[in-house]
Amino acid sequence: MVDKASEALLYAAERGCLQGVKAALKAGADIDYAQPDNEVTGKGTALFIASYFRHTDIMTLLIRKGASMTKRTTMFASAPLHGAVTYEGKTDALELLFRHGATLDIRDCYQRTPLMLACMFGYVDTVRKLIQLGARVDLKDTGPTTAQMYCEKAEEGGNCSRAQKETMVKLIQEARLRCCNPTCGKPGDRSTLKLCGQCKLTRYCSRDCQKQHWTVGHKKSCGHDGYSEPSPLKKLWTSGRIFDFMTYVVPETS
Repeated sequence: MVDKASEALLYAAERGCLQGVKAALKAGADIDYAQPDNEVTGKGTALFIASYFRHTDIMTLLIRKGASMTKRTTMFASAPLHGAVTYEGKTDALELLFRHGATLDIRDCYQRTPLMLACMFGYVDTVRKLIQLGARVDLKDTGPTTAQMYCEKAEEGGNCSRAQKETMVKLIQEARLRCCNPTCGKPGDRSTLKLCGQCKLTRYCSRDCQKQHWTVGHKKSCGHDGYSEPSPLKKLWTSGRIFDFMTYVVPETS
């Protein structure tokens, strides 16, 4: 019964049906449920799905009910914040997650941050918003590739124009570190903004700001924002299911 309710929760989250989400939760759905046998398609939790499709009313309800902001998809280990940067000019979902404690520099299985993905897609407004909120521009993924390098690749891959790339590069080069408390955002540098002692990813201008951000929701994310497990694709390879993945992405033609 719980599995049926949980499946209904995912369906309602994808369709943007707030009443359906409420009904599924009332029926006993696991709020952090993700299809256990869906390694190939990499389905995420209801919060990830709602973040991906920017159903902010559903996101608000799920967050209020205690949904995890760090549980990952099975394929690329993406968190809800990774899903929230998928549309240019639409930053309401990522701002909502940030206000409730999501860490801006959360990593996926390739150590990519949401800022790196926004640069890769060529989403100027999303890049601007992430930097305004305090996302770090100096981090590297497993490439190692930086956010600025992703901007270069975005133009080469046709995801953005030269003007858009130049704008993103300028934003990155002029970026300053900021206090991660959503109600503060005070700019600073490494000498004035102190790292969270546990996750080493968030920075604060004062102890009061750190305490406030912890209460708002960072306590749910702290220590869960990095990713040190083997790549999900590597897991598929070692388990022999990589052929399932290849069949999924390259379907047979009749």
